[in-house]
Amino acid sequence: MIFGLVHPLLDISTTVDQHYLDRFGLKANDGILAQEKHRELYDELLNGSRFDVKKIPGGATQNALRVAQWYLRERHATTIVGCVGDDKVGQDMKELLDREGCRTELMVAEGANTGTCAVLVSAGANRSMVTRLDAANLYKHSHLISDKVWSIVQESSFFYVSSFMLNCSCDTITTIGDYAVKENKCFMMNLSAPYLSSLFKDAMQTVLPYCDIVVGNSDEALALAENFKFNVTELYEVVKMLADLPKHNKQRKRIVMITQQELPVIVYSDGDIVEYPVISISSEDIVDTNSAGDAFVGGFLAGYAVEKPLKDCVQNGIEAAHMILQVSGCTLTLRD
Repeated sequence: MIFGLVHPLLDISTTVDQHYLDRFGLKANDGILAQEKHRELYDELLNGSRFDVKKIPGGATQNALRVAQWYLRERHATTIVGCVGDDKVGQDMKELLDREGCRTELMVAEGANTGTCAVLVSAGANRSMVTRLDAANLYKHSHLISDKVWSIVQESSFFYVSSFMLNCSCDTITTIGDYAVKENKCFMMNLSAPYLSSLFKDAMQTVLPYCDIVVGNSDEALALAENFKFNVTELYEVVKMLADLPKHNKQRKRIVMITQQELPVIVYSDGDIVEYPVISISSEDIVDTNSAGDAFVGGFLAGYAVEKPLKDCVQNGIEAAHMILQVSGCTLTLRD
């Protein structure tokens, strides 16, 4: 079973025109954290009747786990742990995740709003994303070590976390990491965003030694190399140095996977680097690129959790990313 520590967000997607974007000072193709001036935007999307709104569970780590669950099919093959508010948005998201087969053990922060991401689709398949973290940033270590949640940790064979969680839950991540090392279970972290290796450098340095698998994109890897003073800029060298960073679990050799959009996925394992070409796709067939990286991780996780060969796991991730590129958001068809 795969255990994921996530920022649970509910994506609220709708189509708007340029005038609506201008009203809130938004760019057509961008991603920002919500400000006070965006409060009215959320009120209109959540409470109004003007828009045809689509609600999809979101957040990078949550999306990866949803994709893994979709592939694995067995109900509760994945567990999603994080923090939501005591509101209808949190209830809606939990119901949607349950419908997809994911198990959720969500801490509820009283008086807080569940994290949301407004996804505003405009002409040319552009997407302006406005994220309100709210309760997602309030997760507490005490929830992890509660009897119920810790029993799920003990049942799990694979742990996946996002670097976004370094902000609020570094102690939670290291507790999971200590357990994974002790029991020789696999621990994987996503670099998540280029700025995180600078803003949370100390926390990332603390957590990286627990990582058996590190995944990210080329921008994130190069930013980490600069912030950690690797003194190299060639991506192959960055990958090797990342793999050679100190490691707690000596029974597992670190795997590093770096995606490069339309360029091959770089995978370092057991001293060798292999490039895996992605599946070609025409620009006309691309609906949304925002969740492709999440889908890659989800497809990989689904294979790795059932002990498929590494090359098959990577290929599974590439196929998952190709699938998600052709739909809006991380939209998954329900299976029986």
